[in-house]
Amino acid sequence: NNGFFDSDNWILENVNKIKHIPGIIIQGRYDVVCPMQSALDLHYKLQKLEFKIVDNAGHSMLEKGIQEELIGYTDQFKEY
Repeated sequence: NNGFFDSDNWILENVNKIKHIPGIIIQGRYDVVCPMQSALDLHYKLQKLEFKIVDNAGHSMLEKGIQEELIGYTDQFKEY
């Protein structure tokens, strides 16, 4: 909603700046803050990134399912 960037699609329009960075998209199935479609749009642009849906979670990183995924993938990426 033009809160942080010049346009609502700024990240999607500039994925070339981050496409070389390894990562994963972790999305809570019940996230109403960042809709699933936003995560899918990003995944379509950065297809090399794994896309993980956490079935029992919404938006908060304090939710158990999100925490487990974040910790697990952080451990994977600590080698970079």
